[in-house]
Amino acid sequence: MASTPNMTPAAETQKTSLVCRLFTWVLVGIVLLIVLVAFAVVNNNYSFHRTSRAEFNAQLDHAIETSTQWIVQQSDIQGNPPLMFMIGDMAEMSGDPRLKEFIATYLASPRVRQAGHPVTWYYAHWVDPSVPLPMITADEVPSLMWQDRWFSYGTAPDRVALTADDQANLFSPTKYSWGVRLHLQLIGLDIYRHYNGPSAKLDAALIPVTDGVAQDAYWDFRVSDSYPQRSALLLAAGRPELVKKRWIERILDRQNPDGTWNYCWYGWCRGVFEFSLTKEDQGHTTVQAAWTLYQLKYRYQDWISQNFK
Repeated sequence: MASTPNMTPAAETQKTSLVCRLFTWVLVGIVLLIVLVAFAVVNNNYSFHRTSRAEFNAQLDHAIETSTQWIVQQSDIQGNPPLMFMIGDMAEMSGDPRLKEFIATYLASPRVRQAGHPVTWYYAHWVDPSVPLPMITADEVPSLMWQDRWFSYGTAPDRVALTADDQANLFSPTKYSWGVRLHLQLIGLDIYRHYNGPSAKLDAALIPVTDGVAQDAYWDFRVSDSYPQRSALLLAAGRPELVKKRWIERILDRQNPDGTWNYCWYGWCRGVFEFSLTKEDQGHTTVQAAWTLYQLKYRYQDWISQNFK
């Protein structure tokens, strides 16, 4: 280090020592951060305790019951069609009369009965297959939001004049990542699978897309809104083998006493750079977590048998 004019040897030694200490503290901080992240990732994917099948089933049933009690009291959820799709699937799987009544209330609401755009009837069809589906013409498609195009097309491909480019985007195996791949594309593909069944065309997109979502779930240890959504959509895609036991344990452990799940995790929310100490959308997170658990209970008992003895 070059000497500073008028600086005594003692002062120069002190300055060098200070720089070395600062460098050491920065290095220690980096090492500690790496250790903490490594521990968080390991904790996110590997169980440190053994839970019996009986214990798991008891916790699962309790979580389903308390979340269902909370959901059916939240009329604002009815304003979110994808959540109503999930609730409709929960009702179909379980036959729970409370969920059926919640759906009946939704179908009788002005948002459905006074629908101005035909896409609204597609959303109503998700919870009541008797609701007729109008044609959505090529002239009407441009007026739809991105997700509305994909979701409507997934419901009835023969009744939605989706452009070739929009179809290519929906079925692209690699075009999207992170949020768009999870929150829009995989939901659209899951809806398509739900109403049209598996196919080679669908698998060509669904397999790499779900693989990517599972990889995101491996690294993203925050039990925020996206956390249960990943497991829910992987199960809906027919890929329970991608869902780790530890992910379900952490979902169950993070449930609040009133049956809800929080949108944020210690103030760190769904987005990578989204932080808030007050922002909460418990309805969104709670329905997705409940849908995950309903699917395990009613569709994937084999998954439970393989992971809990």
